Order: sequence, then C-alpha cells, then structure tokens
Amino acid sequence: MNLLEKFYLLLYQWKKNKCLAKQKKLPFPVVSVGNLTLGGTGKTPFTIELAKKSITRGFNPIILTRGYKGKLKGPLMVGLEHKAEQVGDEPLLMVEEDLKVFKGKNRYEAGIYAIERLGLTKKDRAFFILDDGFQHWLLHRDLEILLIDGVVGFGNSKLFPLGPLRSPLAEINKADLVFITKRENQQLADEIKELGVKEIHFSPLMIHGLRDERGDLMSAEGKKAFVFAGIGNFKSFVDFLGQININVIGYKKFIDHKFYSERTVRRLIKDSEKADLLITTKKDFIKLREYLSNFKGKICYLQISLEIPAQAIEIILMRLEQFYSTSY
Repeated sequence: MNLLEKFYLLLYQWKKNKCLAKQKKLPFPVVSVGNLTLGGTGKTPFTIELAKKSITRGFNPIILTRGYKGKLKGPLMVGLEHKAEQVGDEPLLMVEEDLKVFKGKNRYEAGIYAIERLGLTKKDRAFFILDDGFQHWLLHRDLEILLIDGVVGFGNSKLFPLGPLRSPLAEINKADLVFITKRENQQLADEIKELGVKEIHFSPLMIHGLRDERGDLMSAEGKKAFVFAGIGNFKSFVDFLGQININVIGYKKFIDHKFYSERTVRRLIKDSEKADLLITTKKDFIKLREYLSNFKGKICYLQISLEIPAQAIEIILMRLEQFYSTSY
C-alpha cells in the first residue's frame, strides 16, 4: 500500500471511529444505500426503484440526503419549488418521482425533522432510505445495501487519491446486500465472492428511450446528436446511447453535479450547431429548465432506471416487516 493510501486509511479509520462513538438511532428503520467507490454506481435510480417497490407493499419510504452541493443547510423537505443549486440535483430527481425527500448535513436531525413534519407514527409503516450512506456513520442503519458499478468495478482497487476507493475493499463484508449495477458482470461477481461475500444480486440498467421537454417519448432516428452531461461516468452514458443506435456527432463532458449558467448554455448551443438534437441525462436536464427556451425544442434526455430483482426486494421488505413485528 502506497504512503498516500496509508495516510488516507489512517484518516478514514479516525473519522469512522469518531462518528461511531456519536452514532444515533432513529425510531424507524433505516436502510442505507451506498458504495465503496467515487463516481456514479446508480444510487439515485436504485433508491427511486426501491422506494417505489416498497410503496406498492404498503410502506412509506422517506429519503434522507445531504443534497451534495446544495447551498441550503436544512433540515428541510425538498420540493419542486427548489432549485438544484439550493438542494442538489439528485434530491430533485427523487422528488420528481413523487417521493418524500429530506435534506440535511446531519441525517439524524433530518430524520427527526421528517418525523415531526409528517407526524409519523408506527401505523404509517415508515422507513428511511439513507442516500449515499455507507460512509455516514453518525446514523445507525438497520440494513446496509452496497452498490458496485458493473461497468468499471473497483478500478485499480486502490484507495483515494491513487484510486477510486472511498472505503477499503474489506469493508464490503459489512454490507447486508451487495448489488452489481448497470450490467451483469459475472467476472466481477466472482471477484467479490473471493472477498467473502456470499450473496450477490444484479441490478441491470433499463433504458426507456429519449424524452422531450414535455416528458414524451421521442425518436432520434435519422437525426444527428450532440451529447453532454455532468456525471461521474460519462463514458457509460455514451455507451448506453450506443445501445439505442444514436448517431452521435459531438460530445461535451462536464464535472459531476455541474450547475449550468447562461454562458455555458450559449456555448453548448454553439458547439452543437450541426446537430439536430442535444441529448443529456435527466439529472442535467432538471438543472437546465430555466434555459429550455434557448434550445428551441432540440434538447431531450435519456430515461433510465435500475431493475431490482424480485428476490432481493423480498429480502429487503421482509427485513422491514421484521422490524415492525419486533424492534418497532
């Protein structure tokens, strides 16, 4: 292990121990959805799918998030009236799916605020989904879900700053459920099993097509596309577009969680003059709403979701049922 990795690991363990000593527990079950690596593993679409599936079974999911890069500290309930600059882009994606989302740096305080704001009691069958929760040790969790990107895996398997790992690989065994997301990578599954993980589930990406400004499905057949996004794994996004035979003639990659200005929009429009369409992610699209008229109907986004196997959903919901029949 490199000296930089050792230094990172030392700080990591110090912070973890400090937080665990102060850990608090909410009076409702907490399901953490997190990852070991930097970059996107599909936490937001996974959280959305898990929340929706739980609703169909009579549960009341409430999402707790720090709202990365959002300027409002909270705790607060995220609504459609908020902007991405205030609460972060991913919370807005969840709210657009009619889900309850509460933002706060301290997720325990955000959870208590949610309980009081919604007047929750045991009969509501509520539970919290802790977004990006694997490294948030201040809040006790009752179920730990870990997502591994099926496209890039663990990269070079080194800790930050020499690699993508936010946590040591050995900590994968602290998860109750491990999902390989985006694609079914059996080689990666075998590597994970060698780390001691016994049960692994696949959560493949589902592509639903392109949607226009009104949210209607549209076709890109015979059209030239310019692709842009500010996400953790831009290459994966472009590869997914290739699966639906998009004729891409240009690209623009931005930093993850990019906030768009009028100047950036003007540059995008100039760079895409030869294209018939501009294609982006929904996460980027929601941050461009005040500028949509500038694109004159040429912009659209790729609609995706992550599939959670029925067997895995049953395991998660059975655990919640147990919480309500025993601890709560």
